[in-house]
Amino acid sequence: MADDYYQILGVPRTASADDLKKAFRKLARQHHPDVNPGDKGAEEKFKRINTAFEVLGDPKKRALYDEFGEDAEKIGFDEKKAAAYRQYRAAQAAGG
Repeated sequence: MADDYYQILGVPRTASADDLKKAFRKLARQHHPDVNPGDKGAEEKFKRINTAFEVLGDPKKRALYDEFGEDAEKIGFDEKKAAAYRQYRAAQAAGG
């Protein structure tokens, strides 16, 4: 399993959009390939930082990630089925 996107950015799950952006910018500057030429580890970290922010920086993608984790990003993930599943879970929780 890959690292949790919140852990990659070093923010709590309750982080605001502004906090996410600040963390992303700080880490991106620190691990940018231009700042670390030839450092494959920094390049890989930079890619993970970008991926994490791409998801968490988008409210819709973030909500899906929060609910379904990395599965929400997999090819074939169906948002309509996910919505139906949410309704099913809500009905079960309500005793229906």
